Amino acid sequence: MTELTSKFEDMTGSLALPATGKVQKNEVFGKQKPAMPRILISVHEELAPLKAVWQALERRGDCTVFQSYTWLSAWQRHIGTKQGVKPAIVVGWDSEGDALFIFPLGIERGTVCRKLSWLGGDLCDYHGPLLSSQFSHYVSAAQFPALWADIRETLPSHHIVALSRMPERIGGQANPFMTLGGMRAHASSAHMTMLKEDWTSYYEEKRSSGSKKRDRQKRRKIEELGAVSLVTPETDAEKLRTLDVLMAQKSATFARMGIANLFDRPGYREFYRDLAVDPEADGLIHVSHLAVGDTIAAANWGVSFGGRYSYVLASYDEGAEAARFGPGMIQLMELMSHATGTGHTVFDFTIGDEGYKEQWFEVEIRLYDYIEPNMLIGWAGLGPRIAYLQIKRFIKQTPVLWRVFTRLRAARGVLSGACVVRA
Repeated sequence: MTELTSKFEDMTGSLALPATGKVQKNEVFGKQKPAMPRILISVHEELAPLKAVWQALERRGDCTVFQSYTWLSAWQRHIGTKQGVKPAIVVGWDSEGDALFIFPLGIERGTVCRKLSWLGGDLCDYHGPLLSSQFSHYVSAAQFPALWADIRETLPSHHIVALSRMPERIGGQANPFMTLGGMRAHASSAHMTMLKEDWTSYYEEKRSSGSKKRDRQKRRKIEELGAVSLVTPETDAEKLRTLDVLMAQKSATFARMGIANLFDRPGYREFYRDLAVDPEADGLIHVSHLAVGDTIAAANWGVSFGGRYSYVLASYDEGAEAARFGPGMIQLMELMSHATGTGHTVFDFTIGDEGYKEQWFEVEIRLYDYIEPNMLIGWAGLGPRIAYLQIKRFIKQTPVLWRVFTRLRAARGVLSGACVVRA
């Protein structure tokens, strides 16, 4: 053990921790000097007993919506359990029993090895810890690698660590995981734009005269088909109807592009439906659609958290007459106006390097992956994993290769669809 570690018994008498369900192991971290604060580490197999502590840290500390209790508990309930992921949530406590950080980790049991990764999987555009505002007073950047090494020893047995999609900053703080060696750039970045106090000022500054002219022309054309408005359903039934339309529209797009349908994966459809109507997610999830007359031309499932509106899931009806006039872009501008009017200061386009984002974003968020083997089996699986990530990033960052790849993928989707029809 490193010098950051002392014995658990030193602190048990002075900490009054909440009842937190199953606790696998506990350690105390802190230099062997009276002046240096010590940290009690606990590892938990269940989310529910940590709810109050977790949500208090969300309010007072730094994290993204993808680390919120509401998001991750829904993911674990609908998806994590089906994927064989067992939570291994690390909580760091100060001497007063307050949470300094939460690392929402889990261990997935694969065919060959057990992988330690962030809870939330591919439904989290950003991964990372929840950090108290006091975190850096307890753990410096230089100390974090040693702390992480000790946490690794405290965690249940695993063969490989695979922590992906980590930003360089968590709110106003540096992400401590960036101090670990061997970070690799993720295949894609995320993008966001800073909103102004009113939509008109933002729009006038952001769009060129030519772009504004085209926006007006398309708006007039689509209005000839019916009144255009952004509708936010109020009842659960209306929200679910909009979401079902979104999933149907998005599924058609996936098929055209040759992409596996997200909603066919076990638990994914239930995840989105649950959060759309969960009272715990009230104010967090924004379900809406672009109405053109009596039809839903486009639909949206967005997220509001900490003054940031995240553009997470959107669709449009590719087969409708309105599709010729860019209902997806009209919906996007309506959503940005909505976000401005509801007090958001940031519009987050989230992960992905889609071309339309170039028209709007000023801030690129680079993301990083960390992969580390823990045992011989982990070393055996490390090479293929790294090779896959490097090839994926190279293809995505090379425009010619990415265009060829997307065309081949789309062609495969068309051929697959044709086979299904003939069958």
